[in-house]
Amino acid sequence: MQHESIHSVLHWCCRNLRCEQDLIVEGKDLMKYQGKVEFKTQPRKVWDTVLDMEQFVACFPGVEDIEMVDEKTFTGAMKAKVGPVSGDFAFQAQIVEAEEPTHLKAEVEGKDSLTNSTMTAEITMDLAPLNEDTELSYFSEVKIKGRLAIIGDMVIRATGAQVIEEFFNRLRIRVEA
Repeated sequence: MQHESIHSVLHWCCRNLRCEQDLIVEGKDLMKYQGKVEFKTQPRKVWDTVLDMEQFVACFPGVEDIEMVDEKTFTGAMKAKVGPVSGDFAFQAQIVEAEEPTHLKAEVEGKDSLTNSTMTAEITMDLAPLNEDTELSYFSEVKIKGRLAIIGDMVIRATGAQVIEEFFNRLRIRVEA
């Protein structure tokens, strides 16, 4: 029953977004999300927006204080709220694979000293032409440990789905403008 509820939340999050999203349940501290999103523009425009760190980061809810370390690495802070617990994660993100204009893989590590929580994520995006549009396929593996992870499976997974929905809504506004 719990997994059915999680999938209901995911489908609700995607209903106004041209996307498919699934959650692969692995364990309490590991979440895997995968899905597809369609954009009404060519792959090159999506690729250029994703690689523009300022635009890309602006798509993530709660991200601020971004600083470029080099052309593939940036640091910043992200406010996260899971249920009644809030955290401010200092993070570093790095592009580890880029095959222009079709494939991108990034790794993210973050820590919140107040809640003693850590977050790691590996994100893969693949772009493909879809007639005049673009189909973006993504796969994300997220691990959360510490106080935020104790809140509960369901709350963390639903929060993750909402962050993904908001990210793609913001990205769509930027690439389809």
